[in-house]
Amino acid sequence: MAVVSDLTKVSVVTKLNNGTGEDGKVKTLSLNLGSLDVDTYEDQKAMNIVNLLRPCLAKEVYEVQKVEVSILS
Repeated sequence: MAVVSDLTKVSVVTKLNNGTGEDGKVKTLSLNLGSLDVDTYEDQKAMNIVNLLRPCLAKEVYEVQKVEVSILS
């Protein structure tokens, strides 16, 4: 029996640089862009939104993560 994967949610989280810890690792803050339309989502569009937000943010963008949730049956 084949497994079917049904994408139900896509969200984007922008990690902002919040300095460096004593251990030398970068500390981050999360800025969630929320759930996005699964049917019209495109990686480039998400990055365009992040790039437009950059000048408005007090902290530097460290990383952008895409989170996908699927139901397997």
